[in-house]
Amino acid sequence: MHINPDHFLETLGGRITTPERNQRAWEQCYQALEVALHRASPATRVFLMIGPQGAGKSTWAKAFARKHPEAVIFDAILVKRIEREPILAAAARHGVMCVAVWFTTPLDVCLARNTARPPDEVCDEQGVRNVFAAVERPTLEEGFEQVIEVSDRHGA
Repeated sequence: MHINPDHFLETLGGRITTPERNQRAWEQCYQALEVALHRASPATRVFLMIGPQGAGKSTWAKAFARKHPEAVIFDAILVKRIEREPILAAAARHGVMCVAVWFTTPLDVCLARNTARPPDEVCDEQGVRNVFAAVERPTLEEGFEQVIEVSDRHGA
């Protein structure tokens, strides 16, 4: 299952973001996570995508989900430990292990990818810069079973 707040912001006319819609999208993500964790098998893992906009998280998540349909992939920026805590806690309550997928894509690549997006998906450039600067490296001490680093240095 691929969980992403952006999926809940899509409309027939494109992605629409307001503070209210964004809050509801996050609520829907946590509800979807609870359903997925309730259905989880002992082999299920939750993969948390960590990195700024344009880092390649959603592209990686879509490819991984096709190969691993039993995986639960939480695809959002999740750059701060405090943002990851509720997901790790929910997984722990269900006895499901979490894997951090940390994207270390350079800022210039993130910015270039962001500007190449459809107009309704482009993020504010300063917002991308702020998120990039705010990333807190995920650690095993947070509760992750594993930390996978994805480095896309060339924007390929």
